[in-house]
Amino acid sequence: MFKYIRRKIGLYYLRKEQATTDHGRRMVNLPEARHIGVIYTLDGVPDYDKVSQFVASLQQEHKEVKALGFVKSKALIERFLPKLSYDFFSGRDLTWFYKPIHETVKDFIARDFDLLINLSLEDTFPLKYISGMSHALCRVGRYSEENLPYYDLMIDLKPAMTVDDYFTQIRHYLTIIKTNENRPK
Repeated sequence: MFKYIRRKIGLYYLRKEQATTDHGRRMVNLPEARHIGVIYTLDGVPDYDKVSQFVASLQQEHKEVKALGFVKSKALIERFLPKLSYDFFSGRDLTWFYKPIHETVKDFIARDFDLLINLSLEDTFPLKYISGMSHALCRVGRYSEENLPYYDLMIDLKPAMTVDDYFTQIRHYLTIIKTNENRPK
């Protein structure tokens, strides 16, 4: 009950902050994207490995990718030290109502990504906050009615969908989607 109240307060402040910002949004597909931000929840080594494969596949396509992971377990923080394309934050980097306050997160939000992709299969308020406040042109994440204000393109997760299926769906839709820049005249 207490966590529910804290989360509701966080959502209130997020909506209030979103109302005061005006970021130009537009649909961006994967072929035209040059700068991509990736956010995810890190629960363990398998998650990190899958995200690393996804990020590496984007980098092989000559995309500049910056990944930011929310580490839930304090024990994992020491295991995953920040690298060139990867940064992390944890629960101790959040306010009482779950707003991320770490400088790394603030810098990530302020970056002008073409695409911001949330790879997390679960709804995590700190990642929702980052998506909602991001300066990215196009934000991609998991579908839910509650997520409508935070994402421009959402993928509907089926109950049996795995992480690999989700990543495949993201890549598929971001590849086939037409934007104003690539429509025939």
